Amino acid sequence: MTSSRRLDPKIAQQELTDHPYYRYRGCAPDPDDPRLAAGDNSLLVDAWQAPDVDGGEEPEARQERVRAAKAVCARCPVLGACGVYGASVTPEGRLAERHAILGGLTATERTRVLVEERQATPVVVVEPAPVEQLQTEQKLAVLRALAAHADPVRVAGAAGVDVRTANWQRTRLATQLGLPRSVSRRELLDAAVARGLLRSDEVVDDPGGRVRPVQLSLDDALGAAPVTALFPPAPRLGVAA
Repeated sequence: MTSSRRLDPKIAQQELTDHPYYRYRGCAPDPDDPRLAAGDNSLLVDAWQAPDVDGGEEPEARQERVRAAKAVCARCPVLGACGVYGASVTPEGRLAERHAILGGLTATERTRVLVEERQATPVVVVEPAPVEQLQTEQKLAVLRALAAHADPVRVAGAAGVDVRTANWQRTRLATQLGLPRSVSRRELLDAAVARGLLRSDEVVDDPGGRVRPVQLSLDDALGAAPVTALFPPAPRLGVAA
């Protein structure tokens, strides 16, 4: 997977949890004993979440746990979607989940792939999208709301959408305007004005200049549980006796 295909973590996580076979994933709790993994009753459910570096367990035990967990991943019905989530990166360029075995790869392996990818892949300049693609009713509503407000909740309310949708459309607008996802509010609005999507007098200056990160609620995330919910904690780490 190349960096250009790495999904936003929230989108990738939602696609994973929305997968029709997510409930049948190998790392899910066994119905008869929630402490154990459904895909291998010799493993505790936290076998995927435990660190894959030297520390709390003997190296031999850690290696055996990782080997057994990967074997379950190999036959898991959501392996692909889990791998996409495991490869997703934050706007700052870090892996969204820097721990846990995801998509059959440990955190160390996923980090190595990310580093090698950046060393091998040249920086790609994103060309702005045609203005017609930016003039959808919802995108323009979010732009006008963002021009008047900086707070994500107020932006969503003014645009007539939920916070998750407003935040997603803001990210799409940045990408289609040829800007990085971490672009400031003012930079995004200036680019929109330059493309004729807004008038300069519609933009209300914001002293902060940058939209604070949106913390999605469970309702907004539509069930996209954090990694601790994907891999529930168990009393102890390692291979079950």
